[in-house]
Amino acid sequence: MELLGCAKFENQRAKEALGNMPDQANRMINFLNHQTREELAVLHIMNRTDSILTAKSVLTLRSHVQALEARCRDIQRDVDNFDVRLGALQTRGLPSPLTSAGKLLTCD
Repeated sequence: MELLGCAKFENQRAKEALGNMPDQANRMINFLNHQTREELAVLHIMNRTDSILTAKSVLTLRSHVQALEARCRDIQRDVDNFDVRLGALQTRGLPSPLTSAGKLLTCD
């Protein structure tokens, strides 16, 4: 649960850092693909491919953030399902695997 919380926190931080950059990257790629070499030279863009690859790295980061977010949701759903099944077993007499402080019992 701690690792899941850390992942959610870092994912939120990455989303905030990205802000609206993915939208800007899409517009930039579209712009770069529709300009002539001369028009780009006027804008001091000497290498269209490098500029597009830089913009695509933002889109790649966004897809990684979305994948992590989906994976966190899946893990949270699995944990919730486990809690439900464990609760059902505990109502049948299975002792709790947690201490009074909420930590897992050790083998000792």
